[in-house]
Amino acid sequence: MNDSVDQGPGVAALRPPCPRCGQPYNAEDAARHTEPVDCGGCHQCKGMPACFACGFMYCACDTHEHG
Repeated sequence: MNDSVDQGPGVAALRPPCPRCGQPYNAEDAARHTEPVDCGGCHQCKGMPACFACGFMYCACDTHEHG
């Protein structure tokens, strides 16, 4: 018996989950997970994509916010 559900072609376009945040993403949201952001605030998250949550407790970056 086949219990799998056909989710169609739009489901994350068979991409692996984002290596920075672990969330699946589709072509419309790819920039948030792949393009670096020049936040200029913290040495730890500088150049990371917008989905990255900085682990540096003194991070003052508005984009990456200490997670």
